[in-house]
Amino acid sequence: MSSHSALRLDIQALRAFAVASVVMGHVWPYRLTGGYVGVDVFFVISGFLITSHLAKELDERGRIDLPAFYARRVRRLLPAALLVLAASMLLVWAFLPVSAWERNAQEVTGAALFAENWILAHNAVDYSASQANATVAQHYWSLSVEEQFYLLWPLFIWGLVAGAAFLHKRRGGMLRPRSETWINTNRGLYAAAGLGILITLPLSQFWVESTPQAAYFLTPGRLWEFAVGALVAALARAAARTRPVRVGAPLQGAVSLAGWGVLAAVSFLYSEETDFPGYAAVLPVAATALLILAGSV
Repeated sequence: MSSHSALRLDIQALRAFAVASVVMGHVWPYRLTGGYVGVDVFFVISGFLITSHLAKELDERGRIDLPAFYARRVRRLLPAALLVLAASMLLVWAFLPVSAWERNAQEVTGAALFAENWILAHNAVDYSASQANATVAQHYWSLSVEEQFYLLWPLFIWGLVAGAAFLHKRRGGMLRPRSETWINTNRGLYAAAGLGILITLPLSQFWVESTPQAAYFLTPGRLWEFAVGALVAALARAAARTRPVRVGAPLQGAVSLAGWGVLAAVSFLYSEETDFPGYAAVLPVAATALLILAGSV
């Protein structure tokens, strides 16, 4: 499937898998013991989509309009999120005992500020074992991670693309403006994604071994998963430019089958005993990346 398709059915399928695995992991925690990997699938998809969007804007306009980008995020997400949180807090006051009000109010506030993941990490919450005492806002932790990524990633890409353009000019590069913009953009994407993976994947593993709650909830320990999605976006752009021909159906099918097989396997084989995310998350993240890349060329 072309990366330029208006609707990526492969990505929609991955989203459906991610939602189903997380929900089923909560409903049947002793059967689908690794359903939490659906969150990692979402993070890779988000990294791919947002990076593809930013790269397209750089190609077409030569810059990223950061105020417009952030305004779109606010309009798309904030009204619905705040409405759900307000309604949830009303239900807490109406139906839960007074002893539960303070903790729920704290986490609802954190969720409204997209900082719920930091609150859970600070409180050393064991997410896989906390369902009986979960607040109405606890599931907002992954959305908080995503929004923190959306806040920082455009700035990171902008800085690295600008740096790549500066270095290219200092070396005397003489290219047509459109070609120069494209090359500088992809150089910046490779640099941003590569740095994100090389720095934060080892950090995630370090936290898994020393502070598991930080590894699970905090954005720095999850950034490499978004960065893998960003790397796939850069690779897909390069493939579309240098060889705009579809990969053979047998190879594409084999890659897709392998990717789905890995996702299914880890969903059943991983459990709350798995040291996660860290290096254990490489399998579901790599499988998701392969599936997206297979559908992009």
